[in-house]
Amino acid sequence: MRIILRTGLALAGLIAAGSAFACDTVLDPQQRFIDRPGKYCLNANRDQPIAILADDVELDCRGRTLTWKPNDGNDGVGLHLRRGDKAIVRNCRLQGWSYGILVSERGNAQVLNNTVYANGVGIAVHGSERPEDENARLIGNRVFYYTQGNGADAAIEVQHAAKPVLTNNLIAGFRGRSAILLDRAPDAQLTGNQMLDLNEGGSEAVRMEYSPRAKLVHNTAMLRRGVNGRGLVGAQDATCIENVFINTVESGFQSCSVRRYNVEQIVND
Repeated sequence: MRIILRTGLALAGLIAAGSAFACDTVLDPQQRFIDRPGKYCLNANRDQPIAILADDVELDCRGRTLTWKPNDGNDGVGLHLRRGDKAIVRNCRLQGWSYGILVSERGNAQVLNNTVYANGVGIAVHGSERPEDENARLIGNRVFYYTQGNGADAAIEVQHAAKPVLTNNLIAGFRGRSAILLDRAPDAQLTGNQMLDLNEGGSEAVRMEYSPRAKLVHNTAMLRRGVNGRGLVGAQDATCIENVFINTVESGFQSCSVRRYNVEQIVND
């Protein structure tokens, strides 16, 4: 009886997992807009952008790539989650866009397990300081800057949007100003993010502007060489616990209101 029960539970779990990731509609390679709720997926690479305009949309790219095509009448945004609520995008690969993934004026968006080979901003959340624009979750994404370009101000940026959660994201090779920028993004939670091989000529791992009560736990930042890069900027009322910053000129931990068990290797001039 116990074996049968366990088998039944296992099968139930598999069925539930399958239904959670089910695809109701395979998106046509030329379709640019999703304007109805539902579960969508890709079955081929494409050079057309995708804009999500409806509530309650899930898009699973299944590892397919969206590649920017010059002079094709698009706005340079690979995946655009525009106005609404409860959208999820996962398992997408984006190559060459000015914005890989852009969430604008949308609440409860989830950006999960995507890979961006960026020339501009990898992932951005742009709200409008309304409660409806809160609770974006960026989890398990990777943003690389080892192709041409990478002159963006930020690799991941959150502006005018409260309570964002950034967990286990990777940024590598960034040569711009701030690997992560929080601008008017109160109550942000940054956990387990890695910012590696950053610009030693003046970049910052995390910049916070008008973004009170940030909580940073278990994040890692490492500059390629210790020249003039900084760790945290604007962390006056942040909580900073068990972060590791290597090769920074100034870690910024001393500005945190709460700081415990952070590790820093500071470069001495």
